Parts: sequence; structure tokens; C-alpha cells
Amino acid sequence: MKKALAFLALLVAGCALGPNYKRPWVPMTATFRGQPTAEAASFADLPWWEVFRDRELAILLREALANSYDLKDAIARVAVARQNARISTDALLPSISVDGGPSYQQVFSPFTGLPGVPGGNFRYSAYVAEARLSWELDLWGRLRRLRQSAFADFLASEDNRRGVIVSLIGDVAQGYFNLQSLDLQLEVARRTVVSRGQTLDLFVKREVGGVGDHLETSSQQASLAQAQGTVPNLERQIAQAENQLSVLIGRPPGSIARTRQFLPAAAPPPQPLGLPGALLERRPDVRSAEARMISANAQVGAAFAALFPSLTVTANGGVESASLVTLFTTGALTFGVGLVVNWLAPLFNGAANAHRYRAQQAGFDVAVADYRRTVLGALGDVANAQVQIKKLGEVRVALEAEVAARIESVRLAKVRFGNGVASYLDVVQAEQNLFGSELSLAQTIGAQFVGWTQLYRALGGGWELPAPAPAAARDRESRAGR
Repeated sequence: MKKALAFLALLVAGCALGPNYKRPWVPMTATFRGQPTAEAASFADLPWWEVFRDRELAILLREALANSYDLKDAIARVAVARQNARISTDALLPSISVDGGPSYQQVFSPFTGLPGVPGGNFRYSAYVAEARLSWELDLWGRLRRLRQSAFADFLASEDNRRGVIVSLIGDVAQGYFNLQSLDLQLEVARRTVVSRGQTLDLFVKREVGGVGDHLETSSQQASLAQAQGTVPNLERQIAQAENQLSVLIGRPPGSIARTRQFLPAAAPPPQPLGLPGALLERRPDVRSAEARMISANAQVGAAFAALFPSLTVTANGGVESASLVTLFTTGALTFGVGLVVNWLAPLFNGAANAHRYRAQQAGFDVAVADYRRTVLGALGDVANAQVQIKKLGEVRVALEAEVAARIESVRLAKVRFGNGVASYLDVVQAEQNLFGSELSLAQTIGAQFVGWTQLYRALGGGWELPAPAPAAARDRESRAGR
């Protein structure tokens, strides 16, 4: 008996057929494009609450993580995948069922009157209570490969959840900085309306005094109207951006509290990028793509194992009697043990099983291509965000110098016009140039912070969740959010 059990354990623990997973080659460089030297530390190693130190933005991010329906959907999908992985584990264990109940049968025999052969109608009842056991011995590893596949699918769903968190934090931060950029542009537009209104008053006084003419007055009126038209257009964009951000964080459309002087205070500081290879372990979309590849590889092994015969141990035991009185007596005991070898099904269905195996191999090739494409996309995201931050920083420095020069040109144009040594066109042109430059600077500052956010997201940062805030802090954040 001990030898039989040892042999059975050896069969069950046999090596699983099919290819074992090995991470395929992926195109990788030693450094990111634009990165002077390789560095171990990465911007993405910081949790988001240490990266985005704007208080109002932190409140919005916490609210988004608590209320986002996309995140709730991803969490539910993780729960589904977890249970599927447990189901695949259960398939490795014996299946046990218990049933019982009364039955009634009638049998008619046409051989009535023949010597030694019973005939006529037979009616009899039976009472049965029986337990059955069925256990497929995983000789070739088919069930273990399916378990590997289900567990890899679970890991993929978990990384998808992390990816939703990364995307959510990136989208909220990006929307917040876009909103602040619009605030800067609106501030510029309103200041320009005031400045052009003052210039118009000057032109009107000159016309009334007989020094000026209606041409310069009407030209300035058109310039003022152009600036005034910019204000409601920006207000519309701000309201729509607030509505979009409100829905993203899981609240009805409404106003968004924000720190008014966060963007113009300082440019985003330079950040370390880390090693390109770290993206394979840190970016959720890359990790999820690899988990899907592992699942596809395990499916190849399961399909290959299905080409071979299966072995199932069956057993049953219980009681059966024609009378309830004798049902639970020694004479009613029944039992049986069997060994079922399913060798005909692989033989007769060999072509279909071979086609399934080749289909799974093709599916693995698809997963490998998707993984390599995802890795290349991750490298491209980092490179694009890095060059955006760098070049927009250079643009910002140039625009700040340009705005300073144009402010001075407007002042000088007005002085020269007042002294009669410059025409009204010099003043109008100087004001128009200043307005465009200031709007460009506000847009550039916003784009620079958006690039900073995109770099953090591209490096795979932001999926960690903070510890729950104390009750007093949550109350303060709630009041601030309202």
C-alpha cells in the first residue's frame, strides 16, 4: 500500500509538460534619450504625496482615489481574477459529492415462462445514500499549467489596478495644472483689458481736446474689444475644465479649489530618471503585459499536455437498500474504486487538440509582441516627457525675458506718444505684442508642469496609496474641498 501511495505521489508531482516561461529579449538602452549618465535613483520612487506638494491638489487626489469608478471597477476585476485563481487550484484537488434519496423502478421482461428466466413486470424501490470521489491525476501538468495561467491573469489584473491609479493621479494632476494655466491666462486678459481701457481713455481725451482724431480712438476701441472677448472665452474654458476635473474625481460638476500662485512661483526642479530597465518592474502596464505573456505561455503548456491520455481515480461508498429499515445496516454497505484511463479521446481528437496547441503558440507570440511594444512605448513616454520639460524650460526663460522687454516697450511707447514723438500705432502694436507674449508665457508654464506630471507617470510613479489620514485631518480636507 505504501509503495502504491508513493507511486501515486510521484505521478502527481511529475514535471509539467510544455515550455517554462523565460522573459524574452526586449529592446533596451543603457540610458534614456537625453539622460547624460545612468543613475539608480528615480523620480518615480517617490510617492505622489511627496511629489505634488500643492495642498489643494493633494485633497483632489485623495478624493479621486476614494471615489473613482474606474478604480472601483479595477478593484472588482482583481477580486474576480483572485477567485478564478482559487478555482484553478481547486481543480488539482479531489472532487467530492454526496447525494441520496429514494427511487422507484419498473422493469418489464418479455421472457415469461422460459425455464430459469424471470419474466413479467418487476416493481421495486430503493433508498440510496452515497459519497463519490473523482480525482484527475495531473500526470502531464495540464492542471498546473492552467493554475499558472489563472494566477498570472490575477497578477495582470492587479497591475491593471495599479495602472488605473497611475493614470488617475496623472490625469487629475494634469487637469489641475491646465486649470491653473487657464487662471494665469485669464489674469493676463483681465489686466490687459484694464490697461487698454486706460489707453482708450487717453485717446478719447486727445480727440475731445482736438489733439487726436477718431481713427486712433476707434483703433484702440477695437483692440480693447479683442481683449474683452478673450475673457469670456477663457472663463468658458475654465468652467469646462472644472467640470471635467470634478467628474474625474467622482463629484458632480462644480468649482475646483486651487492654489492660485503655485505655477508662477517656480519651475519644476530637475528630476532623476533612473535606469530604463527599471521600467520593466515599475510600470504597471509593462508588468501587466508580462503577466499576460506568462499566462499565454502556461496555456501553451496546458494545450500540449492535453495531447496525452489522462488518468482519473474514482471511488464511491455508501448504503443502498430496498427498505428504510435496513438502509443503515451492515448488509446495505456499498463501495467501489476505479481507475479511468482516458486514452481514446486524445487519439480521436488528436487533430483538434493539435490545432488548439498551435493556436495557443500563436497567442503567446501575440503576447510577446504586445509586451515588446509596451516596453518601447514606455521608453518613448519617458523620452518625450523629458524633452518637453527641458525645452519648455528654455522657452519659459526666453518668454520671461520677452515679456519683460515688451512691458518696457509699452511704457516707452506711451511716454513717447504723450510727448508727441510716436504715433498711436506704436502704442497699439506694443500692447498687442505684450498680450500675446504674456498668454504664451502662461500656456508654457502650464505645459511645463504638465510635462513634469507626465514624466512621473511615464516612469511608473504614483501607484502607492497613502496611509489613511487622521479624522481631524480628513475633516479639514473635507471642509477645504467644499
